Amino acid sequence: MNGERQLVVDRAELYVRSLLPEGYSKQQGATLEAVSDLVEDGVIGERRVQVCGHQIPVSIAATRTAVGERLVTRLAAFREWARHNDCSLAPAMEVREVDGSLTGDSYRALRLPSVLLAEYRDGELSCVTPHHDGDTFCCVEDRLDGLASGEQRAFEPVEHTRSLAPAGALETASETDDADAGESTPLQRR
Repeated sequence: MNGERQLVVDRAELYVRSLLPEGYSKQQGATLEAVSDLVEDGVIGERRVQVCGHQIPVSIAATRTAVGERLVTRLAAFREWARHNDCSLAPAMEVREVDGSLTGDSYRALRLPSVLLAEYRDGELSCVTPHHDGDTFCCVEDRLDGLASGEQRAFEPVEHTRSLAPAGALETASETDDADAGESTPLQRR
């Protein structure tokens, strides 16, 4: 079956939250399987999966690992894509104040959705899901259905290789997204 359809996405990156209740784990598994099917059908070129926690600090300076730094930089690019396309990643991703139980310090962190899908075409970030475009909410399942049927919405891509401010990759975007986080958008599949 591979090669019968035109490649729509060069690379799909899935960011999957760990340690979720079983219902979410089953949903994540179904999503991973759906993406694998699209790879097999020739709709998606390759699939990459990154397992992450439920939140990430908003600045590279607050991370303690190279993986954390990479994730902060990636998430900043995702938020840049959303701004560039007049979309919001809230409430699936929202900034919150976190109290460090061991240190007693508080810090700002970005809460991550159970599954986030980033699509790349010709080396550019072409879509991030889940997202809200002001009128409708698009969950990962809806986006994958659109890719499978060939009826997905096209967005303006952004170059993801551009360097971001290392000290506060997500800090610059947090004020905009804090305002977006106040919007009430159901996370249900439409």
